[in-house]
Amino acid sequence: MPNQEKARETLPTIVLLHGMWHGGWAWESVATLLEANGYPCVRVTLPGKDRAPGDPTFRGHCDHLAQLLADIPDDVVLVGHSYSGALLGEVGGAPNVRAMVFVSAFALEPGESVASVNDAQAGSQAGANEIRRVGDYLVIDPEIARNGFYHDCTPTDTANAVGRLTPEHVGTRAAVITEAAWRTVPSHFVVCTLDRACTPEVQRMMAARLGSSSDLESSHSPMLSMPEAVARTIAGFESRHRASPNGTERAS
Repeated sequence: MPNQEKARETLPTIVLLHGMWHGGWAWESVATLLEANGYPCVRVTLPGKDRAPGDPTFRGHCDHLAQLLADIPDDVVLVGHSYSGALLGEVGGAPNVRAMVFVSAFALEPGESVASVNDAQAGSQAGANEIRRVGDYLVIDPEIARNGFYHDCTPTDTANAVGRLTPEHVGTRAAVITEAAWRTVPSHFVVCTLDRACTPEVQRMMAARLGSSSDLESSHSPMLSMPEAVARTIAGFESRHRASPNGTERAS
């Protein structure tokens, strides 16, 4: 792309959303790479116990994201990991959302939940049987997290991630969505082919809904194990759906 054309374009803000038990910290390496290429990034930490203040329920998360999007004046690309794919479907129809990327994330139909889709098929090593309820929250044991989320990450990254996991409100996993923004917003699914938490078979079922997908030979957490590949995928899909200077969208 000629430098003159680059100068006329404003790159969209990349809004990065984490999965259950995680926080904005999970996207640090990917955000650093995208920012080095000129993309403004927002690493969202959703409300929750020992996390950001606010309503920790699914509806609270949706409201948190909707307000954040309303506060961003420019175009946005939403990127969701795992559970937060449900948020993309529910809130991603906001006027400034240009595109969405689902990273082993739940691209749900109205009436579905993370639990109903992930538990419908056997094989998840971080499913209903591996999660403990403590009061109003769900927790996952460190050894299950290591095996289910981070098996291709470095020992240091794994230890850091496990040490930062926080409880998730009990209602988030079973919350039934009512919208499917991916039907109208250009969306791409990243299938993690070595995923032990959301099996590749379940991911491919959801990826087929979007009509655009790619594979990474990674665990459930490629933002930690292969951030360069994740950043390239996000930037590549974004560039195909960026508004041109005259306000129209480029053909993909």
